[in-house]
Amino acid sequence: TRVVYCGDNLEQLKKLPDACVDLIYIDPPFNSNRNYEVFWGETKEKRAFEDRHASTEAYINFMRPRCVELARVLKKTGSFYYHCDWHASHYVKVMLDRIFGENNFQSEIVWKRTSAHNDPRKYGNIHDNIFFYTGAKKGYTWNPQYTPYTQDYIDDEWQKLPSGRFFKGENMLDPQNKMAAFDFMGTKARWRTNIEGMLELWNAPQTEVPNSHGRILLRKDGHPRKRCRVVFLDELPGVPLQTWWGDIPPLAGGSAERLGYPTQKPLLLLERIIKSSSNESDIVLDAFCGCGTALVASQNLKRQW
Repeated sequence: TRVVYCGDNLEQLKKLPDACVDLIYIDPPFNSNRNYEVFWGETKEKRAFEDRHASTEAYINFMRPRCVELARVLKKTGSFYYHCDWHASHYVKVMLDRIFGENNFQSEIVWKRTSAHNDPRKYGNIHDNIFFYTGAKKGYTWNPQYTPYTQDYIDDEWQKLPSGRFFKGENMLDPQNKMAAFDFMGTKARWRTNIEGMLELWNAPQTEVPNSHGRILLRKDGHPRKRCRVVFLDELPGVPLQTWWGDIPPLAGGSAERLGYPTQKPLLLLERIIKSSSNESDIVLDAFCGCGTALVASQNLKRQW
């Protein structure tokens, strides 16, 4: 591992054993009908590649055998990400459903790759699509990622204490969804709640929240509010990552990351994918590695590649 293989990826993939890779990310040609040129490195060597196929069918016929090999080398616990855009995304999705299994499709991620695009006589295309599949329906590697709460949400939902901390009351529902009738600290109720959890919170150290006993909110009469516990904003990880990724900007022209490769993706984008779907020392494969962003991200995060 930690090797770059040069050559036709179809031929190189055939040399790999079955089920040997933990995470695959590919950013292949998009069937954009464009020619790309770049002056590479300090020597400014001119390099070029085409993203032209005779038809969408020809493009899919080019990608299909490569995706078959990628599915073969992916572990059952592994994940596969296919980065594309509107040119062929609908055809790609159908192809991937047949190869990886439609039950193994997990998400379609939408990455906002630019803020605006002038497309005369139609809506501006400003996003890419990333299809996320796994080697099996269950049991695949998954590390939840989070984004910060918005200020509007904090202002609307949370109360600020003199200390500067934010808090709110939150329901405690029994994970088994069972109804329980009991006498809780002098309050007779029939709550769908976790009784042991409430007792633990009642006996917790007193919080700085007015009208609370331990971590349980109280009514003005001193009795517990129904199913309500105290939650502090600074103890929560953030918003679980959703399928709309508008918080990772594209590489600006003057970015220190930019190498001159025309379809280069931000390092943050690849790091997010790698953190979500692999662990340290796992093997990451990028079969269309371009300027190597996925490899750099893997190296930074202590993955093999």
